Order: sequence, then structure tokens, then C-alpha cells
Amino acid sequence: MKSDVIQYERTYNLLKSRIECGILPVGKKLPGRSVLCKELGTSEKTVRRALELLEQDGFLETAPRKRPTVVSAFASPREQGMRNVKQADRAQVDDLLKTGTLLCYPFFLRGMHLCTGEDWHTPDMLLSNMDPEKPEEFWQLSSRIWRFFIARNENELLMRAVDGLGFKGKEPQHGSLEDRERYRTNIRNMFQTVKNGDKPKQADLEQIFSQYRIIAEPAGERQFFMMVPLCPRMAKAEGVGQQISLGQERYSSVCLDLLGLIAIGRYQPGDRLPTHDQLQEIYGVSRDTTVKAVRMLQDWGVVAAAPRRGISVEMNLEALKKIHITPEVIACHVRRYLDSLELLCMTVERTAAHGAAHMTQEDRERLCKAIAWQYEQPYEHQLIPRTMLDFITGHIQYDALRSIYQILSRNFSIGRSIPKLVSPDKNPRNISIYRQYMEAAAILAGGDTVRFAKMAADMYGQVRGLIITECRRLGYWDAAMQVYDGRSLWK
Repeated sequence: MKSDVIQYERTYNLLKSRIECGILPVGKKLPGRSVLCKELGTSEKTVRRALELLEQDGFLETAPRKRPTVVSAFASPREQGMRNVKQADRAQVDDLLKTGTLLCYPFFLRGMHLCTGEDWHTPDMLLSNMDPEKPEEFWQLSSRIWRFFIARNENELLMRAVDGLGFKGKEPQHGSLEDRERYRTNIRNMFQTVKNGDKPKQADLEQIFSQYRIIAEPAGERQFFMMVPLCPRMAKAEGVGQQISLGQERYSSVCLDLLGLIAIGRYQPGDRLPTHDQLQEIYGVSRDTTVKAVRMLQDWGVVAAAPRRGISVEMNLEALKKIHITPEVIACHVRRYLDSLELLCMTVERTAAHGAAHMTQEDRERLCKAIAWQYEQPYEHQLIPRTMLDFITGHIQYDALRSIYQILSRNFSIGRSIPKLVSPDKNPRNISIYRQYMEAAAILAGGDTVRFAKMAADMYGQVRGLIITECRRLGYWDAAMQVYDGRSLWK
């Protein structure tokens, strides 16, 4: 279920990431289109469209009968900045910086720890070229170092989230020569710490990135761009959510979500599903999308649909379990689910601690009651992890971070739409996790926000571990990993 749009977007992002990370440095000629087609596993039409976009955004220069040449490691503000952007005010910049602090620190640390041997060649080379005497080039190379470590996580969704914050090309322009020398020394020391097998301290990262706080100071005088949502249904996400939602296959997402709701018992045989108008409003999609989704369910024999009779469930749970859906059909959804879980697990402890600090006692007690009630219900118990995630998301104070977590929360429901992945019945494994969620809610109500945040990280880590195990058992894992090669983001 891959569309041309998704393919050229992915090809564009892969090549852009290589340029921004320094793997394709300025002056480097790209391979010919036939070589790129073979390497990226896509068509010449897709590669040609991706190269056109890279040229429009100022990364490449092309000429007849010559291979494209990298001319900049950053998008041209004049070209890329005028497409789907708006100028952010001081408050928005501050919001983005605080979001970046919560999100990016774990990405940087994990990216560094994943590097071994020759992986260090690119960041070491970039660091060695950082000349404090040349401020503009110095900060550009710094940005490319950190982008390399973001890419090293091999998670496309993670990169979309970071790109959506809009920091690319917004390097500090102030500070003394001594500040830049100290900054470079701090990075070098951190590299050595990681190479020695030790763990950098949070304070080390904060010391390094304190330089970027100065972006917020002149925000009123300098241009600072944010992405503007391209589709109205994502308008509330202020571009960050829209950025990480690009490329999600809409009609199959709707189809599989409805299938998941039927599989967990929300809709029983004979029940009517929402009308097309209602589905459009629920999922924020067009009528054509809902028609395709329902038609797919009809083809599988799950529902029946007729004019003036609506859409009704035909298949019972036992028959539903026997539907054969090949791993390749749902690979994109499985990969997006896995990427979302990884991003969530890397950031939820600090995000939960942040949200907990802004929860009232009444809010906390309401969460306890909601989870306790869900645990006793025949089908609602499956929603406990999502309920906790929604609760955390609702108390995030930063707009950009909340937009990202709204996407993660929505993607969390992908699990129920993947056939046989989530059991509708209680079993020893999920009962243990559900009870941990109830315990965490009680601990939060008791006022221990630090322990609550640590438990949240542990619980979602357990969920991710179970999902990975089940994906391997069901044969979904290999197909999902083939959706895109994470190594191509940086290697």
C-alpha cells in the first residue's frame, strides 16, 4: 500500500538526511539515477521527483547530462522558507526550545551510544572541521553533528519529529571566540566519554546546548520559521504534528482501525458502523478514503454495506481470527507502530514528569478511577495504556511537544488494528501490565511524580517488548523492517 507520494517523500528525506549529516558533503556528486533507483529500491520517476525537490530546496545543483552536485548542507531560506512556513514569535520559539530539550537529549545520547568503530568517522570529521574563528561555518557543522546522531537512531518518525521543530538552519550567531572554543571542547570531551564506554551526565548536555538558548532572545528581530500545516485537519498541530504525519496511508489506516475495533469487541455482528459522513469527521479524511476503507472490509467479508442500510458488521470474532492478511499488506502500519513505540519509550519518562507537575489532585484521582473501571470491563481493559498516554499528553504544557504526543497517542491505537497482535482477552502477561498501570496511577495520586514517571517508562518499555516479540512470532517483523532501511538515514 505504498503510494508514489510516500515513495518520493521517503527518497527525498533519505537523500536530504545524508546531505545534512555530512555523508554527502558539499561538492559531492550524487550517483546516477539508475544507481539511486537500485540502491533505494524505487522507480526512476520517484528518484527524479525527489531530486527536483532537493534542487528546489537549495541542496543540489543540476545541469543537463551531468550528475547532481551537493551545493549546500542546509535548505535555502529563500526557497524552502517560502514554502509552507510562517514566522514564529518569541513565545513559539521558547516553546520549541523547551520541546527540543525534552525530546532531543535522549535521541542524542542513544545515537552516540549506538556508534561503534567506523561510525564515528563522520562526527569526528565534522568536529575536526569546526573552526571557532569562523562562527557561521562553526555552528552549521555543529548542527550537522547533532543531526547525525539523530539519524543514527534509524527511526524515520523520530527524524520527522525533530525536523518538525524547525531548528535546521537556526544556528547561534552570537557568543565570543572563547565560548565557541569551550563549546567545541565540551563536545570533544563528551565524544571521548562515550567512546570510553561511560555515560554522559545530563548536565554535560545542558552545558553544551545552553548556547542555543540565545536563539530565543532575538526572535522578534530575526526570522524563525515554522511549518504551516498543508491539510486543514492537522491545523491544530501547528506543523509539528503535520510534519510527522506525512506519508501515512489513509484509507488502509481507516480500514485497519475499524477492523481493530471489531476485533476487540467494540462492534459486534449486526452492529452498525458509523456512516461515511461520521467516519470522515472521526478520521479527518475524504469520502473517497472512507469508501475505499469500507470496500476493503467488504472484500474480506467483515462488513456489509448498502444504500440506506448503512454499514453493518457481518463477521464474528472467531471468523475474524481466520482472515488471512499478508504481512506485506500491513507492513507500513506495523513499522509506524514500532517507530512510534520506540520514540515514546525514549521520551516518556521526562515527558510524564513534566506533565505530572501540572496535574491537579482531582485529575490524578480521576485517572485512578478511569483505569480501575476499564480493568473490570470485558473489552475496555485493552485501552488502559492508551488512557494513561492520553492523560499524560493532555497535561503537556508545550504546544509542540503536545502535538507530537498527540500523534504518538493516535498511533498507539494502530496495535489494535494489526490482526492477532493484541489479544482481546485478559492473560497473565497483560494482567500484570494492567495492574502496574493501576499502581502507577495510585502512586501519582499519592504525589510521587518521580516514581510515576519512572514506572511510565518501564511500563511502555514492557509493552514495546511484548509487541516486538509478537511481531516476530506472527511474521510481521521482517516485512516491517523492509518498509525502509534505517541505516540509509545515516550510513
